[in-house]
Amino acid sequence: MRRSRSTSNPTSYERDWLVAVKAGGCICCLAMGFGPRRDEEPPVVEAHHLLRGGIRIGHLSTVGLCLWHHRGRLIVEGWTHVMHRLRLGPSLAEGSKPFHEAFGSDEELLAAQHRLIEQQRAA
Repeated sequence: MRRSRSTSNPTSYERDWLVAVKAGGCICCLAMGFGPRRDEEPPVVEAHHLLRGGIRIGHLSTVGLCLWHHRGRLIVEGWTHVMHRLRLGPSLAEGSKPFHEAFGSDEELLAAQHRLIEQQRAA
């Protein structure tokens, strides 16, 4: 039987990382040139835990994904599922292969997440 959680409760350092990941925006949307507009609420960003062998590899191995890129939930009012996929790219919920072909490997995404957080902390 698989456990639903494969990571323990985060440490203080890990919690700080997770907060920064969620605050930084969706790594995929940002890579496509989409960012929050000043006149609207930023989209909800979740910390996606990267996996190895189907098991989470730790809280520090997370990237920020919006609800579309993480779970395939529609985030733009008036857009259909097809419009989301065409304009924002594939959702991880639709399969990891098309998602990684569009946005890079887990290692590339994590490296981009680190760069993003470093830039935001330096600003």
